[in-house]
Amino acid sequence: MLAIVEKSLQALGHARSDSEIMRAVGELAGRFGFRSAYLIEYANRLTKMQRVLDTDSARRDWWSDFFSSDLRPAPREIAGMLPGETIRRYDSTRFGPGSERLRAACEAHDVVDVVTVPISYEGEVVGVAGFCGEAALDRQGEMALQLVAYTAFAHLRQSLAQGASEVTLTPREREVMRLSAEGMTSAEIAGRLGMSARTANQHVDNVADKLGTRNRAHTVAEILRRGLI
Repeated sequence: MLAIVEKSLQALGHARSDSEIMRAVGELAGRFGFRSAYLIEYANRLTKMQRVLDTDSARRDWWSDFFSSDLRPAPREIAGMLPGETIRRYDSTRFGPGSERLRAACEAHDVVDVVTVPISYEGEVVGVAGFCGEAALDRQGEMALQLVAYTAFAHLRQSLAQGASEVTLTPREREVMRLSAEGMTSAEIAGRLGMSARTANQHVDNVADKLGTRNRAHTVAEILRRGLI
């Protein structure tokens, strides 16, 4: 167990980008028999998804759509799923009556069987590390996941504070912002990309949160200045 943790912490210590951080987290997940892993950082008391990093490239764009949809759990539900420092294992039994759409979405993206590690900062849950699969864990394994998850989040927060990490956009966010830069309205973007205008607006808001911009015009200008599309 110590060797597994040491390798992960060494990799995190040498990580210089979000992708390198997730590579270290993914390698840890694989050593325990998980198929993939993700990190979600929340903002404003769980009301917004700040960003998601995922080892599964096929799932990265889905997260943004998920958090922009009506399937997204309310902050109170998220808080109930991430109690304090307790690691939780979730499977298909968590889907009750009326959750058919949510269950189908989770099954399609391999997030039904998940072990979650809540990340707290000054007594408030600010994120979660998820490990997808049915791997068996003993107490030592749980402690290893916690240690590496917290270390990964610490590196992410530090890189943001120092301005070391570049802002990254999901493929869908880039599509929405590219069309916004062409002068399209949210309704026009929605028609082009097959989504609702509300979802298009949410993507713009997500990008604004990442950039710290004040409005749509400011966001488009900053996107172009940074060459992100």
